[in-house]
Amino acid sequence: MSTAETQEFGVPFGPGEDATEFEAEIWANLDEIPDPHIPVSLVEMAMIYDVHVDYGPGGADVTVEMTFPCMGCPAYDMILDDVRACLRTMRDVSTVEVDVVWDPIWEKSMLTPEVREKMRESGIAL
Repeated sequence: MSTAETQEFGVPFGPGEDATEFEAEIWANLDEIPDPHIPVSLVEMAMIYDVHVDYGPGGADVTVEMTFPCMGCPAYDMILDDVRACLRTMRDVSTVEVDVVWDPIWEKSMLTPEVREKMRESGIAL
């Protein structure tokens, strides 16, 4: 597993201490993908739960486990396409699969104080 967990909420928010350099690079790239509705990244929104990398002779097969703040999100397909497109451009990535999971259920308590402040500064009430 390549995620770290917040101590307060026990939810993933980035690469764990055991992450390889390549996994950390994947997380950094995912952190560049903005949420289309809110001025923070998918990683900052705690929507990315985990990254799995399987190394094979043709390159790395990457699986991203992620969630959405609500079912039926109108940007669902666009966000999934953004994740795939972002990672497919990385060196040594052969395939990208995105698994949408609903456990744990996303909730605003997963947001760090820094992200909450960014949102408030943008006029988004929590």
